[in-house]
Amino acid sequence: MSKSASSGGTKKFSVKPKPPPSPTVQELIVRPSNTGAQNGGKIYLDLETIRALGLEAGACASVGRSVFVTGTITPTSCDLDVVEIPQELRRLSGLVAGDRVTVKPAPRPDPAGTVFVFAETPKEKVAKLLKSVGIVQTGLVIDGIEIVGAVKEKTVDDIQSLALSSTKNLPLTITDSTKIVKVDNGLPKSSKYVGYSSIGGLKEELKLLRSKIELPLNRPELFERFQTPPERGFLLYGPPGTGKTLLLKAIANETDNHILRVNGPAIYSKYLGETESALRSIFDEAERFAPAIVFIDEIDALAPKRDSDESGETESRVVATLLTLMDGMNAGGRVVIVGATNRPNNIDPALRRPGRFGQEIEVGIPSAQARQEILQILLSAIPHHLTPLDIEQIASKTHGYVGADLQALSNDAVMCAIQGGLQANKAIDDMFLERDDVEKALVHIRPSAMREVFLETPKVFWSDIGGQADIIRRLKEAVEWPLTQKESFERLGIVPPRGVLLYGPPGCSKTLLAKALATETGLNFLAVKGPELFNKFVGESERAVREIFRKARAAAPSIIFFDEIDALTTARGESEAGGDRVLTSLLNEMDGIESLNGVVILAATNRPDVIDSALMRPGRLDRLVYVRPPDRDARRQILLIQFAKMALDDSVNLEELADATEGCSGAEVVSICQEAGILAMNESVDIAAIRRDHFLAALSGLRKNITASMLEYFENFDTGRL
Repeated sequence: MSKSASSGGTKKFSVKPKPPPSPTVQELIVRPSNTGAQNGGKIYLDLETIRALGLEAGACASVGRSVFVTGTITPTSCDLDVVEIPQELRRLSGLVAGDRVTVKPAPRPDPAGTVFVFAETPKEKVAKLLKSVGIVQTGLVIDGIEIVGAVKEKTVDDIQSLALSSTKNLPLTITDSTKIVKVDNGLPKSSKYVGYSSIGGLKEELKLLRSKIELPLNRPELFERFQTPPERGFLLYGPPGTGKTLLLKAIANETDNHILRVNGPAIYSKYLGETESALRSIFDEAERFAPAIVFIDEIDALAPKRDSDESGETESRVVATLLTLMDGMNAGGRVVIVGATNRPNNIDPALRRPGRFGQEIEVGIPSAQARQEILQILLSAIPHHLTPLDIEQIASKTHGYVGADLQALSNDAVMCAIQGGLQANKAIDDMFLERDDVEKALVHIRPSAMREVFLETPKVFWSDIGGQADIIRRLKEAVEWPLTQKESFERLGIVPPRGVLLYGPPGCSKTLLAKALATETGLNFLAVKGPELFNKFVGESERAVREIFRKARAAAPSIIFFDEIDALTTARGESEAGGDRVLTSLLNEMDGIESLNGVVILAATNRPDVIDSALMRPGRLDRLVYVRPPDRDARRQILLIQFAKMALDDSVNLEELADATEGCSGAEVVSICQEAGILAMNESVDIAAIRRDHFLAALSGLRKNITASMLEYFENFDTGRL
């Protein structure tokens, strides 16, 4: 006679009874027991299993994997390889239906002297319910009653004294003489338990996933009414660290459905046919214990494209098996398959169709608002002095950070707080996370998408650039406004500039402007030197271009800076075939089918005439900005900035030098100051200050690079005559 596969499922599956497990084999499948709160401390096993494991009905046992909880063994009618555990004990131990656990004998816990509870229920009802439960442990929640602490001693009267007890975390038995003490606050939320409230910044994704998964599993009659089968497969995709696996964990913890986890790389076996057999057994178990959810993490490793270089004979067989199993499921739509990957295009296309993984849900890089939600959840369990405004500002400056990056930022900030507290000899209770700790951590923790191309943000500010106020304003309009004035762009129905080309004579601060833009905006900054992209192998240069834009999209909002872009984008037909292909790739990436949201292109050149005209049209490099040589006022500002760093003699005349540097570029003005300092040191390394004659000598030895013909060339280009 067969036993019921599940006490919680509406659909019964007849299975052959397994032989009683050997006493040495104690791994059992967790199933929920729906027997009411008064039985929240019981562990249910089949009588044959109890005997085979050397246990006794009514005795105590510990059940779990890494975390064990204690309960009373109670006989029931279930499969021989199953242990039914109430939701209360499952939450305490972090177990979900479908987990494999060990059950072993445990001694009867000592009587509880005092139990602290957080509950609105009257104390008499609390005492009655806990007596029926039998065994309690700190953290157990039964029918809204939270066990804040349970100790042997009856002399512990307040929650402060509880911390001093050595028995506060042990399982204890409730007796008639146990004293119940109600407290005003529950325990801090455990960071180990992942529920819907533990997830920030993914409200829409979570809402969509819940509606797609929970409804078919829990209300199949709705689909029967319309004679329409529900979607059985869902694919979560997005960059690493965005929360795909976390979403799966939350759904597993918040539902009572049977959960089967499959890790793509881990399921492979070196023996022929074993991987396929393991997959079949997983799907068999899912149908046996329906409603069930099968989570396949890193599915691209399990089911790569069969015609790709990564796929061999084994992978092809596994993909074929997975396709057959998904098509052959007959549990009335009460089995759902959810896959997760950050490489959706590497999955075999046969899986990505209706009836298999028919619905694809993107889990993208979080917005500033989403990052704020994530930070609030991360900081909720950390003692800190951050104001809501602090958290909002941190969220706004962590462009491109995913949830995992923010978790790493939080951890690193905590380490900074601990180190600072230890250095200041603070007591543990006086240590708090401060805004400065987060700022220090931001220096070390970079967005995941930027780690391969990490560039230390240049410490150059707008105040370091003299005489370019109009150009700085135009750069802010192109780069800062799309972020800070997004509502105005949408209201007026205009599209932000896609790119800016800075052109002008050498030494006129084009690259310096780009560095200052990176520092002042705080955006992720990718600097690309034109010649570095070229590769002797066909296709590699184009791949490098695509990779740069992929990383920029992943780290958006971001800036891609092409210095000396003329080396990359010479007009087609005037360069070698390799250069033409690179230019074509660049044009496609900037204004192709795939949108470039949140990515601004900044380029610099002193040869704008050789750049292909297709690059300098609206939608690509929208803004062409002529960076002129500095006028007298600009040169005076540059000299002032340099003088602030130098030791100068009273004989140095700022106005005289501003006039004397007529026709010099900004770089040449700076070099005059440097050369004057070198001349002063040549006179004496112990000299106190740089004199006027040192500057005049430096000026006399300067060879100006900007010629009249060069200025005419740039003026003609600026006015469209070239």
